[in-house]
Amino acid sequence: MDEREVVARRYGEHLTDQDLLALTGGRADQVGALRREPTLILDLLDRPAVADGLLLTAGTAGRDEPDRFTFISPFLVFAAAVHRTARGLVGSTYVAERAGPRSRVPVFDAPELAAFASVPAHQLYLAELLASYSRLSGGEVWRRTDRGWRRQRWDELDLPRLAALLDAVPAAQRPAVWRRLGDGAVFLAGVFPDHAERTLGLLAVSRLREATGLRLTRDDVPRMLESVARRAYEQVGPGVPVGAAKAPGSTRRLLTVIADRYLFPFAADWLPGPAH
Repeated sequence: MDEREVVARRYGEHLTDQDLLALTGGRADQVGALRREPTLILDLLDRPAVADGLLLTAGTAGRDEPDRFTFISPFLVFAAAVHRTARGLVGSTYVAERAGPRSRVPVFDAPELAAFASVPAHQLYLAELLASYSRLSGGEVWRRTDRGWRRQRWDELDLPRLAALLDAVPAAQRPAVWRRLGDGAVFLAGVFPDHAERTLGLLAVSRLREATGLRLTRDDVPRMLESVARRAYEQVGPGVPVGAAKAPGSTRRLLTVIADRYLFPFAADWLPGPAH
């Protein structure tokens, strides 16, 4: 079984029958064929008209409509955005890079980004990463300190607090925390860099520096977060595509393109609170 087949099977595990019905344009007789031959799912998502139709379905639902994701799953929406972006980069010479809140400059690396985005494992990684933040998680753990047991709160996109879990959870659970720290870092750097700039202050950076062992500064917050992601993925081991783990900059750039083109209608559902 080659990489494309492995990835296609993973897509099939994520997608509901309703998703597959949407992929086939409502042809119920084709759903079984997609289950039997999941590589057809990738073929359909690679068709711009199919991806555009799925994105239109998700994007035209009203913001005040609580059931807007009941027709198709978040994973399918984000997979469509990833595949549409990958196809759209083919033949391009440059990609607009954020240089400030309302400023873009051309960066002439579109062929490299297109090659990165065309790898099936990278497409799966991006779609899973985005879908994993469709519902944010948080909680609390109890941690032993010099003053006794203390409650420690955390949420997925408060990176300093998430990093603090590394000292609070058993060793067997640390790879999962590292993975989520890496995902959160590259997600914030790509989708919400302006928010990261505002909320990751000196104290937050100091806590990330302590947790990761990196010499981090606030000179360039998105690239600082790339460094955090790279270190975090190094600690995870198997489970993160090698190319993605070694190239968080490419992941960040692609997330920015995807967000600018397709995701900001849903951004208000994601925006995290300040990091402490």
